[in-house]
Amino acid sequence: MGARRGGALRDLPAALGLLALALLARGFFFGNPVIEGDEQFYLLVGDRLLGGALPYRDIWDRKPVGLFLIYAAIRALGGEGIVQYQLVATLFAAATAFLVFRIGAELASRRGGLLAGAAYLLWLGAFGGEGGQAPVFYNLPVAAAAWIALRAGARPGTPARLLGLGAASMLATGLALQVKYTAVFEGAFLGLALLWAGWRARAGWTFLLLATLAWVACALLPTATALAAYAAMGEAHAFVFANFLSIFQRNTAVLGSSLPRLAAMAGLLLPLGLLAVLGLRQGWAEASEPSQRRALGFVAGWCVAAVLGVLLFGTYYNHYALPLLLPLSIAASPLLGRKSARIWKVPAAPALLALGAIATAVPAVLHLRSRGNGTEVRALASAVRPGATLYVFDGESILYLLTRSPLPSPFVFPTHLNDQREASGIGVDPVAELRRILAARPDYIVTTDSTRARINPVSENLLAQDLAATYRPVRSVRIGNRNRVLYERLPQGASPPGLPPGG
Repeated sequence: MGARRGGALRDLPAALGLLALALLARGFFFGNPVIEGDEQFYLLVGDRLLGGALPYRDIWDRKPVGLFLIYAAIRALGGEGIVQYQLVATLFAAATAFLVFRIGAELASRRGGLLAGAAYLLWLGAFGGEGGQAPVFYNLPVAAAAWIALRAGARPGTPARLLGLGAASMLATGLALQVKYTAVFEGAFLGLALLWAGWRARAGWTFLLLATLAWVACALLPTATALAAYAAMGEAHAFVFANFLSIFQRNTAVLGSSLPRLAAMAGLLLPLGLLAVLGLRQGWAEASEPSQRRALGFVAGWCVAAVLGVLLFGTYYNHYALPLLLPLSIAASPLLGRKSARIWKVPAAPALLALGAIATAVPAVLHLRSRGNGTEVRALASAVRPGATLYVFDGESILYLLTRSPLPSPFVFPTHLNDQREASGIGVDPVAELRRILAARPDYIVTTDSTRARINPVSENLLAQDLAATYRPVRSVRIGNRNRVLYERLPQGASPPGLPPGG
């Protein structure tokens, strides 16, 4: 007990330092409700879930319900929810960085592990992870699963110990799956690593078979529990379609070639990826025991599994690279731990951290230009009459939360009804759903005053006709690089006036 307490006290300065760095790197965005479109919607779903709405039936998306439960728990903390989710996401990021430190310390040195944890935090902002994107939350259980699996491989011990460690690792993986299903690739690798540990420990075939079944059951348990809950409510079909089928019905061809996005992602990852490769090579050269090389091989395999998970999804938006930061940072720890390590005569650790700091700062400036700082969207929300019904056709879904508007449709994430990608991917005809919303005559409608790429022209024309006939523009606000216009429904018999006043 005393030894464990001493180890915890020894790690406390590192934990506090990483938490301070996380707050410093991410604090610039605290209170901004428009960091990313996705997390605005997650917060809205969490808010309405607490109010009794059921995801996939009353408010639709294809993310796992575990992610929405996290946001619902955050909303239960009180307040507006915006600063709260950003603080909780920061705690998740800091805790993940601490596990990066611990794994890196075992792989290389405490210095290398600490710098790897710092690199993880500083590089999150380069890939849209400065707020509450799903990987910011699910990287923590993945890191925990990997740490446990690594310990199982190093010291499998008795069959009962290996079985227990494997079950804990796979259960953590299952929790990650209920935040985002892309964790399946890393989970599959961790499962294979556990089986390899059992093989090396000369466990019998019977044990390996039973262990495999037990570990798969642990990994599937959170998702099976969620499905069982929905089945008990008579909503199993809604759950299965949203979680497992709808993703294959999207029309991703309208996105065009994904190669430019892949090239941009790879270019941005290059510094960290290079140090990860060199770190693994450095660690391999310095390894004096087979156990050290097995640990390095484990991290290398984890990197490969994470990269394959990104490549197989194919759309290559920058935030899809967030899971890669976890194993790549750990892989770089052997190099980062050497004070004399240099890349082209430049000290490796300071260079990586400086690049990470730049990668955090540059998006902060770009965000202000492209999405605004939050004052603009709040100004738009303030023009909505309390108790009125709002429909956001093209704009920020956070407006529903800021105005406390009832939801006009289960499909309130704007692109679900206005984007050509989703024309056949949401289980209903989006044009027919838009007609239904307009027929219900919402009090206010928000849209953009210019056409954007991939917008569904049929939906856009239908909206334009209805706005011209029964609505008047009452507020125009520049939010980042887009001009949002708020329309108010006309009193019966009134004629539409002219242009909206400036924001």
